[in-house]
Amino acid sequence: MVLHLVTIDRVLGSGTVTLMTLTAPQGNGAFVTNESDAFLKSLWQERQRGGAQGNQVEALARGPLKEDDQELLRLLKERYLAKPSDKPANLMLDKEGARAKNYNVYRTAFHSWIRINKILKKLFSGEPPHFFVEAGALDGEFISNTLYLEQDLGWTGLLVEADPLLYAALPGKNRKAWSSQTCLSPSDVAERLTFETYEPRDDRDVAAALLVRSTGNLAGIRSPALGQMGSKIPVEVQCFPLFSYLLALNATSVGYVSLDVEGAEAEILLHLPWDRVDVTVWTIEHRATNEGFKVHYEEPWGIRAPPMPPRPRPSGSLGGHEGGEERKDKKLDGEEVLPPKKIVYVTQHDPASGKDPYLVRFMKEKGYRLHDYWDGDYTFIKADSEICRKHCTVEVE
Repeated sequence: MVLHLVTIDRVLGSGTVTLMTLTAPQGNGAFVTNESDAFLKSLWQERQRGGAQGNQVEALARGPLKEDDQELLRLLKERYLAKPSDKPANLMLDKEGARAKNYNVYRTAFHSWIRINKILKKLFSGEPPHFFVEAGALDGEFISNTLYLEQDLGWTGLLVEADPLLYAALPGKNRKAWSSQTCLSPSDVAERLTFETYEPRDDRDVAAALLVRSTGNLAGIRSPALGQMGSKIPVEVQCFPLFSYLLALNATSVGYVSLDVEGAEAEILLHLPWDRVDVTVWTIEHRATNEGFKVHYEEPWGIRAPPMPPRPRPSGSLGGHEGGEERKDKKLDGEEVLPPKKIVYVTQHDPASGKDPYLVRFMKEKGYRLHDYWDGDYTFIKADSEICRKHCTVEVE
Protein backbone atom coordinates (compact mmCIF):
# COMPACT_ATOMS: atom_id res chain seq x y z
CA MET A 1 0.00 0.00 0.00
CA VAL A 2 1.50 3.34 -1.07
CA LEU A 3 0.55 6.57 0.66
CA HIS A 4 0.37 9.75 -1.46
CA LEU A 5 -0.33 13.18 -0.04
CA VAL A 6 -2.71 15.03 -2.36
CA THR A 7 -3.43 18.32 -0.61
CA ILE A 8 -2.97 19.95 2.76
CA ASP A 9 -5.41 22.76 3.32
CA ARG A 10 -3.84 23.96 6.56
CA VAL A 11 -0.82 23.12 8.64
CA LEU A 12 -1.07 19.83 10.50
CA GLY A 13 -1.73 20.22 14.19
CA SER A 14 -3.96 23.29 14.02
CA GLY A 15 -7.36 22.30 12.72
CA THR A 16 -6.06 20.52 9.64
CA VAL A 17 -8.11 19.10 6.84
CA THR A 18 -6.00 16.56 4.99
CA LEU A 19 -6.79 14.53 1.89
CA MET A 20 -4.73 11.50 1.00
CA THR A 21 -4.94 8.76 -1.54
CA LEU A 22 -3.91 5.22 -0.76
CA THR A 23 -2.86 3.16 -3.76
CA ALA A 24 -2.95 -0.59 -3.47
CA PRO A 25 -0.38 -2.78 -5.25
CA GLN A 26 -2.88 -3.59 -7.99
CA GLY A 27 -3.24 0.10 -8.78
CA ASN A 28 -6.62 0.82 -7.21
CA GLY A 29 -6.69 4.17 -5.45
CA ALA A 30 -9.05 5.24 -2.72
CA PHE A 31 -9.34 8.68 -1.18
CA VAL A 32 -9.15 8.67 2.58
CA THR A 33 -10.27 11.31 5.01
CA ASN A 34 -10.59 11.02 8.73
CA GLU A 35 -12.29 13.08 11.37
CA SER A 36 -9.35 12.39 13.63
CA ASP A 37 -6.58 14.83 12.73
CA ALA A 38 -4.30 12.99 15.11
CA PHE A 39 -4.58 9.82 13.08
CA LEU A 40 -3.91 11.64 9.80
CA LYS A 41 -1.02 13.41 11.41
CA SER A 42 0.48 10.11 12.48
CA LEU A 43 0.18 8.80 8.91
CA TRP A 44 1.90 11.90 7.54
CA GLN A 45 4.65 11.86 10.16
CA GLU A 46 5.41 8.21 9.47
CA ARG A 47 5.55 8.98 5.77
CA GLN A 48 7.97 11.85 6.45
CA ARG A 49 10.23 9.87 8.79
CA GLY A 50 10.68 6.75 6.66
CA GLY A 51 14.26 5.47 6.79
CA ALA A 52 15.38 2.92 9.32
CA GLN A 53 12.40 3.52 11.59
CA GLY A 54 10.13 2.03 8.94
CA ASN A 55 6.45 2.64 8.65
CA GLN A 56 4.91 2.09 12.07
CA VAL A 57 1.41 2.31 10.65
CA GLU A 58 2.06 -0.69 8.40
CA ALA A 59 3.72 -2.41 11.35
CA LEU A 60 0.44 -2.12 13.24
CA ALA A 61 -1.24 -4.24 10.60
CA ARG A 62 1.57 -6.77 10.59
CA GLY A 63 0.75 -7.41 14.21
CA PRO A 64 0.52 -8.92 16.55
CA LEU A 65 -2.37 -6.74 17.67
CA LYS A 66 -5.39 -8.36 19.29
CA GLU A 67 -8.66 -8.46 17.39
CA ASP A 68 -10.35 -5.71 19.44
CA ASP A 69 -7.41 -3.30 19.68
CA GLN A 70 -8.76 0.19 18.94
CA GLU A 71 -5.77 1.26 16.84
CA LEU A 72 -6.09 -1.87 14.78
CA LEU A 73 -9.81 -1.30 14.20
CA ARG A 74 -9.20 2.27 13.09
CA LEU A 75 -6.44 1.16 10.75
CA LEU A 76 -8.65 -1.58 9.31
CA LYS A 77 -11.53 0.75 8.54
CA GLU A 78 -9.41 3.61 7.18
CA ARG A 79 -6.99 1.66 5.02
CA TYR A 80 -8.37 -1.79 4.29
CA LEU A 81 -12.13 -1.35 3.82
CA ALA A 82 -13.78 0.12 0.73
CA LYS A 83 -17.25 1.62 1.16
CA PRO A 84 -20.39 0.28 -0.56
CA SER A 85 -20.97 1.68 -4.03
CA ASP A 86 -23.74 4.19 -4.73
CA LYS A 87 -23.68 3.42 -8.47
CA PRO A 88 -25.98 1.05 -10.39
CA ALA A 89 -24.86 -2.56 -10.35
CA ASN A 90 -22.56 -3.58 -13.19
CA LEU A 91 -22.89 -7.36 -13.40
CA MET A 92 -22.22 -10.05 -15.97
CA LEU A 93 -25.65 -11.33 -15.02
CA ASP A 94 -27.16 -8.42 -16.94
CA LYS A 95 -24.91 -8.66 -20.00
CA GLU A 96 -25.23 -10.56 -23.28
CA GLY A 97 -22.74 -12.26 -25.54
CA ALA A 98 -20.62 -15.39 -25.50
CA ARG A 99 -18.36 -14.30 -22.65
CA ALA A 100 -21.28 -13.40 -20.38
CA LYS A 101 -23.00 -16.68 -21.25
CA ASN A 102 -19.92 -18.66 -20.31
CA TYR A 103 -19.39 -16.61 -17.14
CA ASN A 104 -22.98 -17.23 -16.00
CA VAL A 105 -22.87 -20.97 -16.61
CA TYR A 106 -22.55 -21.50 -12.84
CA ARG A 107 -26.17 -20.47 -12.41
CA THR A 108 -27.36 -23.61 -14.19
CA ALA A 109 -24.40 -26.01 -13.90
CA PHE A 110 -22.74 -25.49 -10.50
CA HIS A 111 -24.80 -27.70 -8.22
CA SER A 112 -23.23 -26.42 -5.01
CA TRP A 113 -24.10 -22.79 -5.76
CA ILE A 114 -27.60 -23.74 -6.96
CA ARG A 115 -28.31 -25.68 -3.77
CA ILE A 116 -27.08 -22.91 -1.46
CA ASN A 117 -28.99 -20.27 -3.41
CA LYS A 118 -32.22 -22.26 -3.01
CA ILE A 119 -31.61 -22.63 0.72
CA LEU A 120 -31.06 -18.88 1.16
CA LYS A 121 -34.22 -18.07 -0.78
CA LYS A 122 -36.17 -20.44 1.44
CA LEU A 123 -34.71 -19.09 4.69
CA PHE A 124 -34.65 -15.35 4.00
CA SER A 125 -37.40 -14.60 1.49
CA GLY A 126 -39.83 -12.27 3.21
CA GLU A 127 -37.42 -11.51 6.06
CA PRO A 128 -36.24 -7.92 6.74
CA PRO A 129 -32.82 -6.90 5.38
CA HIS A 130 -29.82 -7.76 7.51
CA PHE A 131 -26.00 -7.75 7.33
CA PHE A 132 -23.99 -10.47 5.60
CA VAL A 133 -20.33 -11.47 5.41
CA GLU A 134 -18.85 -13.37 2.49
CA ALA A 135 -15.28 -14.55 2.95
CA GLY A 136 -13.95 -15.88 -0.31
CA ALA A 137 -15.93 -13.34 -2.35
CA LEU A 138 -13.87 -13.79 -5.55
CA ASP A 139 -14.79 -10.98 -7.99
CA GLY A 140 -17.99 -10.13 -6.13
CA GLU A 141 -20.32 -11.94 -8.54
CA PHE A 142 -19.07 -15.34 -9.75
CA ILE A 143 -20.67 -18.05 -7.54
CA SER A 144 -21.46 -15.37 -4.95
CA ASN A 145 -23.70 -16.62 -2.15
CA THR A 146 -24.69 -13.10 -1.09
CA LEU A 147 -25.59 -11.42 -4.37
CA TYR A 148 -29.21 -12.61 -4.07
CA LEU A 149 -29.51 -11.17 -0.55
CA GLU A 150 -28.21 -7.81 -1.74
CA GLN A 151 -30.03 -7.50 -5.07
CA ASP A 152 -33.37 -9.10 -4.25
CA LEU A 153 -33.75 -8.51 -0.52
CA GLY A 154 -31.91 -5.22 0.00
CA TRP A 155 -29.20 -6.48 2.35
CA THR A 156 -25.74 -4.97 2.72
CA GLY A 157 -22.62 -6.51 4.16
CA LEU A 158 -18.93 -7.23 3.77
CA LEU A 159 -17.06 -8.97 0.95
CA VAL A 160 -13.53 -10.23 1.71
CA GLU A 161 -11.22 -11.55 -1.00
CA ALA A 162 -7.48 -12.17 -0.59
CA ASP A 163 -6.57 -12.79 -4.25
CA PRO A 164 -5.47 -9.38 -5.63
CA LEU A 165 -6.40 -10.23 -9.23
CA LEU A 166 -9.88 -11.43 -8.33
CA TYR A 167 -10.46 -8.45 -6.06
CA ALA A 168 -9.34 -6.03 -8.78
CA ALA A 169 -12.62 -6.79 -10.61
CA LEU A 170 -14.80 -6.45 -7.52
CA PRO A 171 -15.11 -2.64 -7.21
CA GLY A 172 -16.35 -2.46 -10.79
CA LYS A 173 -19.35 -4.63 -9.88
CA ASN A 174 -20.72 -1.75 -7.75
CA ARG A 175 -21.84 -4.02 -4.93
CA LYS A 176 -23.81 -2.33 -2.14
CA ALA A 177 -21.45 -3.78 0.44
CA TRP A 178 -18.14 -3.02 2.08
CA SER A 179 -15.20 -4.85 0.53
CA SER A 180 -11.64 -5.65 1.46
CA GLN A 181 -8.66 -7.11 -0.38
CA THR A 182 -7.44 -8.94 2.72
CA CYS A 183 -7.94 -12.33 4.30
CA LEU A 184 -9.46 -13.70 7.47
CA SER A 185 -6.71 -14.40 9.97
CA PRO A 186 -6.45 -18.00 11.23
CA SER A 187 -5.75 -16.58 14.71
CA ASP A 188 -7.02 -13.81 16.99
CA VAL A 189 -4.42 -11.25 15.88
CA ALA A 190 -3.79 -9.23 12.73
CA GLU A 191 -0.90 -10.52 10.66
CA ARG A 192 0.57 -10.57 7.18
CA LEU A 193 0.61 -14.04 5.66
CA THR A 194 1.46 -15.74 2.41
CA PHE A 195 -1.53 -16.45 0.22
CA GLU A 196 -1.14 -18.95 -2.62
CA THR A 197 -3.20 -18.05 -5.65
CA TYR A 198 -3.45 -20.26 -8.73
CA GLU A 199 -3.17 -19.44 -12.42
CA PRO A 200 -4.66 -21.82 -15.01
CA ARG A 201 -1.95 -23.96 -16.58
CA ASP A 202 -3.44 -23.57 -20.04
CA ASP A 203 -6.00 -21.49 -21.87
CA ARG A 204 -9.34 -21.71 -20.12
CA ASP A 205 -12.71 -20.12 -20.71
CA VAL A 206 -13.66 -17.43 -18.25
CA ALA A 207 -15.71 -19.68 -15.95
CA ALA A 208 -13.00 -22.35 -15.77
CA ALA A 209 -10.30 -19.75 -15.14
CA LEU A 210 -12.31 -18.22 -12.29
CA LEU A 211 -12.89 -21.65 -10.80
CA VAL A 212 -9.14 -22.31 -10.79
CA ARG A 213 -8.43 -18.97 -9.10
CA SER A 214 -11.16 -19.64 -6.55
CA THR A 215 -9.00 -22.40 -5.03
CA GLY A 216 -6.40 -19.99 -3.63
CA ASN A 217 -5.50 -20.64 0.00
CA LEU A 218 -3.23 -19.56 2.83
CA ALA A 219 0.20 -21.19 2.68
CA GLY A 220 0.52 -24.09 5.09
CA ILE A 221 -3.22 -24.79 5.07
CA ARG A 222 -4.37 -28.10 3.63
CA SER A 223 -6.85 -26.92 1.03
CA PRO A 224 -9.58 -29.04 -0.60
CA ALA A 225 -8.00 -28.65 -4.05
CA LEU A 226 -4.62 -29.80 -2.71
CA GLY A 227 -2.88 -27.29 -4.98
CA GLN A 228 -3.75 -29.29 -8.08
CA MET A 229 -5.92 -26.77 -9.93
CA GLY A 230 -3.26 -24.52 -11.44
CA SER A 231 0.21 -22.99 -11.15
CA LYS A 232 0.89 -21.64 -7.66
CA ILE A 233 1.77 -17.96 -7.21
CA PRO A 234 2.53 -16.83 -3.63
CA VAL A 235 1.61 -13.28 -2.60
CA GLU A 236 1.79 -11.49 0.75
CA VAL A 237 -1.65 -10.53 2.08
CA GLN A 238 -2.81 -8.58 5.12
CA CYS A 239 -5.12 -10.61 7.35
CA PHE A 240 -7.49 -9.61 10.16
CA PRO A 241 -9.57 -11.73 12.55
CA LEU A 242 -13.22 -12.03 11.54
CA PHE A 243 -14.24 -10.33 14.77
CA SER A 244 -12.10 -7.28 13.90
CA TYR A 245 -14.04 -6.66 10.69
CA LEU A 246 -17.34 -6.87 12.58
CA LEU A 247 -16.15 -4.47 15.26
CA ALA A 248 -14.77 -2.02 12.72
CA LEU A 249 -18.14 -1.94 10.95
CA ASN A 250 -20.20 -2.03 14.15
CA ALA A 251 -21.89 -5.16 12.82
CA THR A 252 -21.56 -7.84 15.48
CA SER A 253 -25.15 -8.92 14.74
CA VAL A 254 -25.04 -10.72 11.38
CA GLY A 255 -27.81 -12.41 9.46
CA TYR A 256 -25.65 -14.63 7.26
CA VAL A 257 -21.99 -15.61 6.93
CA SER A 258 -20.60 -17.46 3.92
CA LEU A 259 -17.22 -18.94 4.87
CA ASP A 260 -15.41 -20.40 1.86
CA VAL A 261 -11.70 -20.01 2.62
CA GLU A 262 -10.20 -23.18 1.18
CA GLY A 263 -9.16 -25.00 4.33
CA ALA A 264 -8.73 -22.32 7.01
CA GLU A 265 -12.29 -22.43 8.37
CA ALA A 266 -11.41 -24.44 11.51
CA GLU A 267 -8.76 -21.97 12.63
CA ILE A 268 -11.04 -18.98 11.94
CA LEU A 269 -14.02 -20.42 13.82
CA LEU A 270 -11.98 -21.73 16.74
CA HIS A 271 -10.61 -18.22 17.37
CA LEU A 272 -13.95 -16.41 17.06
CA PRO A 273 -15.23 -14.98 20.38
CA TRP A 274 -18.66 -16.55 20.10
CA ASP A 275 -20.03 -14.77 23.16
CA ARG A 276 -19.48 -11.41 21.45
CA VAL A 277 -21.08 -12.06 18.05
CA ASP A 278 -24.56 -13.07 16.93
CA VAL A 279 -24.81 -14.88 13.58
CA THR A 280 -28.12 -16.41 12.50
CA VAL A 281 -27.10 -18.59 9.53
CA TRP A 282 -23.71 -19.93 8.43
CA THR A 283 -22.72 -21.56 5.16
CA ILE A 284 -19.34 -23.22 5.67
CA GLU A 285 -17.38 -25.05 3.02
CA HIS A 286 -15.27 -27.56 4.91
CA ARG A 287 -13.58 -30.87 4.18
CA ALA A 288 -12.64 -33.36 6.84
CA THR A 289 -9.11 -33.38 5.39
CA ASN A 290 -8.64 -30.26 7.54
CA GLU A 291 -8.39 -31.85 10.98
CA GLY A 292 -8.56 -28.61 12.97
CA PHE A 293 -11.83 -29.49 14.69
CA LYS A 294 -10.69 -33.05 15.35
CA VAL A 295 -7.50 -31.77 16.97
CA HIS A 296 -9.58 -29.33 19.02
CA TYR A 297 -11.44 -32.21 20.66
CA GLU A 298 -8.84 -34.96 20.73
CA GLU A 299 -5.80 -32.85 21.64
CA PRO A 300 -7.22 -30.07 23.82
CA TRP A 301 -3.97 -29.49 25.74
CA GLY A 302 -1.64 -29.65 22.77
CA ILE A 303 -0.72 -33.26 23.51
CA ARG A 304 -1.00 -35.39 20.45
CA ALA A 305 -3.41 -38.30 20.67
CA PRO A 306 -1.83 -41.75 20.51
CA PRO A 307 -1.14 -42.67 16.90
CA MET A 308 -3.44 -45.13 15.25
CA PRO A 309 -1.89 -48.60 14.88
CA PRO A 310 -0.66 -49.27 11.35
CA ARG A 311 -2.99 -51.15 9.08
CA PRO A 312 -1.93 -54.75 8.53
CA ARG A 313 -0.39 -55.33 5.14
CA PRO A 314 -0.60 -58.49 3.07
CA SER A 315 2.45 -60.71 3.18
CA GLY A 316 5.00 -59.40 0.72
CA SER A 317 3.46 -55.94 0.67
CA LEU A 318 5.39 -53.48 -1.39
CA GLY A 319 4.70 -50.72 1.14
CA GLY A 320 4.75 -47.24 -0.31
CA HIS A 321 3.04 -43.98 0.62
CA GLU A 322 -0.58 -43.64 1.63
CA GLY A 323 -2.97 -40.70 1.81
CA GLY A 324 -3.72 -39.97 -1.83
CA GLU A 325 -0.22 -39.83 -3.38
CA GLU A 326 0.12 -41.32 -6.84
CA ARG A 327 2.00 -44.54 -7.45
CA LYS A 328 2.04 -46.90 -10.38
CA ASP A 329 -0.13 -50.00 -10.32
CA LYS A 330 1.70 -53.07 -9.01
CA LYS A 331 1.11 -56.79 -9.29
CA LEU A 332 1.05 -58.82 -6.08
CA ASP A 333 0.66 -62.61 -6.18
CA GLY A 334 -1.07 -62.26 -9.52
CA GLU A 335 -3.60 -59.69 -8.22
CA GLU A 336 -3.64 -56.08 -9.29
CA VAL A 337 -2.92 -53.60 -6.46
CA LEU A 338 -4.66 -50.34 -7.28
CA PRO A 339 -3.24 -46.99 -6.17
CA PRO A 340 -5.17 -45.30 -3.35
CA LYS A 341 -8.04 -43.12 -4.44
CA LYS A 342 -7.40 -39.42 -4.63
CA ILE A 343 -9.64 -36.91 -2.92
CA VAL A 344 -11.47 -35.32 -5.82
CA TYR A 345 -12.37 -31.67 -5.33
CA VAL A 346 -16.08 -30.82 -5.86
CA THR A 347 -16.90 -34.06 -7.68
CA GLN A 348 -17.09 -36.62 -4.90
CA HIS A 349 -18.82 -39.85 -5.90
CA ASP A 350 -21.28 -39.52 -3.04
CA PRO A 351 -21.96 -35.84 -2.20
CA ALA A 352 -23.88 -36.91 0.91
CA SER A 353 -20.76 -38.44 2.45
CA GLY A 354 -17.66 -36.87 3.91
CA LYS A 355 -19.32 -34.96 6.75
CA ASP A 356 -16.96 -33.93 9.56
CA PRO A 357 -18.60 -34.94 12.87
CA TYR A 358 -16.19 -32.69 14.77
CA LEU A 359 -17.39 -29.56 12.94
CA VAL A 360 -21.01 -30.56 13.55
CA ARG A 361 -20.27 -31.13 17.24
CA PHE A 362 -18.48 -27.77 17.49
CA MET A 363 -21.35 -25.83 15.92
CA LYS A 364 -23.94 -27.65 18.06
CA GLU A 365 -22.03 -26.60 21.16
CA LYS A 366 -22.19 -23.02 19.90
CA GLY A 367 -25.98 -23.24 19.67
CA TYR A 368 -26.56 -24.19 16.02
CA ARG A 369 -28.44 -26.91 14.21
CA LEU A 370 -27.23 -28.48 10.99
CA HIS A 371 -29.88 -27.61 8.42
CA ASP A 372 -28.22 -28.95 5.28
CA TYR A 373 -25.09 -30.80 4.19
CA TRP A 374 -24.04 -31.58 0.64
CA ASP A 375 -20.63 -32.12 -0.95
CA GLY A 376 -18.64 -30.32 1.75
CA ASP A 377 -21.10 -27.45 2.18
CA TYR A 378 -22.75 -27.10 5.61
CA THR A 379 -25.65 -24.79 6.46
CA PHE A 380 -26.09 -24.13 10.18
CA ILE A 381 -28.97 -22.15 11.74
CA LYS A 382 -28.93 -20.67 15.22
CA ALA A 383 -31.26 -22.87 17.27
CA ASP A 384 -32.97 -20.08 19.22
CA SER A 385 -33.57 -17.84 16.18
CA GLU A 386 -36.85 -17.05 14.50
CA ILE A 387 -35.41 -18.50 11.27
CA CYS A 388 -34.88 -21.82 13.02
CA ARG A 389 -38.37 -21.78 14.52
CA LYS A 390 -39.72 -21.47 10.99
CA HIS A 391 -37.42 -23.87 9.18
CA CYS A 392 -35.67 -26.25 11.60
CA THR A 393 -38.18 -29.07 11.29
CA VAL A 394 -35.77 -32.02 11.09
CA GLU A 395 -32.09 -31.80 11.86
CA VAL A 396 -29.76 -33.34 9.31
CA GLU A 397 -28.14 -36.48 10.66
